[in-house]
Amino acid sequence: MKFTIRNVSSLLVAMLAITTNSQAAESQAKTLLYISPNDYNYSVRLLHPYYNYWFEQGPLIEPVALAALKDKFVDVGLCKANETADTIIKIKPHLFYNPQLQVYHSKIVATVYSGNGHLYGTYVGEAQQQGFISVDIATKSHITKAYAAAMQQLMTKLPLNQPADEAKLDTKLTCAMIGAQGEARVNLF
Repeated sequence: MKFTIRNVSSLLVAMLAITTNSQAAESQAKTLLYISPNDYNYSVRLLHPYYNYWFEQGPLIEPVALAALKDKFVDVGLCKANETADTIIKIKPHLFYNPQLQVYHSKIVATVYSGNGHLYGTYVGEAQQQGFISVDIATKSHITKAYAAAMQQLMTKLPLNQPADEAKLDTKLTCAMIGAQGEARVNLF
């Protein structure tokens, strides 16, 4: 067999795919929180006539969601790579700012999956927070309060218990499979 760059690179890609599938480690936590990498990488613009304020939703929603989930569930962790758990909760935050009324409108959509991939349900929490756009610290404080209020409303809707037969299954859903699902994106610009 002649070793070329193409053969070696395809062999390395195949080996990487095999090792990542076999290394799906079971998480120490029974419940994992999944936040899309798009929420960390892409900025959202809050509309205002005089200010342009851009922010990433992931770093602001992560501590709020983890704190709220830890109050309700015993073992909660964050999806980092290829981990598995009994329950995976996918969080999708949305935020809108009304500059005329100076109100932040937040919406959090949580999709709950069992360990074997069954969909428990989709739950929505919405809230409003009075505030204005100013310096970075104050605006992030208002956004965090809006997300916290929406998360508290969402927590009243999430189920506390899971079916007993779900924990006994050999096959478990990985966080990578939740992230592999396509997200609907609307591009207005």
